[in-house]
Parts: sequence; C-alpha cells; structure tokens
Amino acid sequence: AVVSTQSTGGAPAVLQSEFHPRCHQAEVREFCSTHGVQFMGYTPLGRNDLAPKATIQLVAKKMQITPSQVLLKWALQKGVVTIPRSSNAERCAENAQSWVDGVVLSKEDMELIDAMEDGHKYCWNPDLL
Repeated sequence: AVVSTQSTGGAPAVLQSEFHPRCHQAEVREFCSTHGVQFMGYTPLGRNDLAPKATIQLVAKKMQITPSQVLLKWALQKGVVTIPRSSNAERCAENAQSWVDGVVLSKEDMELIDAMEDGHKYCWNPDLL
C-alpha cells in the first residue's frame, strides 16, 4: 500500500513525487486527494528542456510571463505544491512571483500543456525496480 498507517498511527500529510507536463502522476494525485494527502511535485521545470518546448513558449508569449512561470502556474492550477530548484537568486524571485502575480492560465492553455504528457521521468523510475 502507498499509505500505511501501522507505524505512524495516521496517513502522511504530504507525498513527494516527480511532477511536470511530461509526467502528471494522475493516479497518484487522485489517490492523494481521496486520502487527504497533499501531493508535492518535484522537478516541475524538468531538466532545462521543458521551457524551450513550443507549447510552453507559445503560452509564455501569450501571457507575457516566463516559460518557468508557465510551468509553475500549470502545476499550481493542478493543485500541486511544487519544489522548483535554482541557485540563482533572480530565478528564485521570478519563480516565487508565479504564486502572487494573479495570472491564470486559460482552460485551453492548460489542455495544451496537459497534452505534453508522455510519462517521462527525469529522476528515478520506481517502475524499473
């Protein structure tokens, strides 16, 4: 079972797993939602290869925000807490702006980004264990 309460006396509050437009983790997110567990996604920006994708560039240009902000907004609008990683202070501030700037991606833009799903994992793949 993904969630065991035998040793803790209760379900975990948060489950961390890879999450980005190429790896939505829909079943895991649904399980978390059903069981009151917050899904937290790591690698929301991919490995520097998602921002240059035509879909992300198109939405970024249309919304007048950065590609990274598009990726983070997509995740937030999916209800996912994200863990963007950067050692660059400017990029950290830019990423944080995504949470407070009031920009909302349209249903059509969300669907365009959703269509990027191909199950790709940048990090370890538990299916291969």
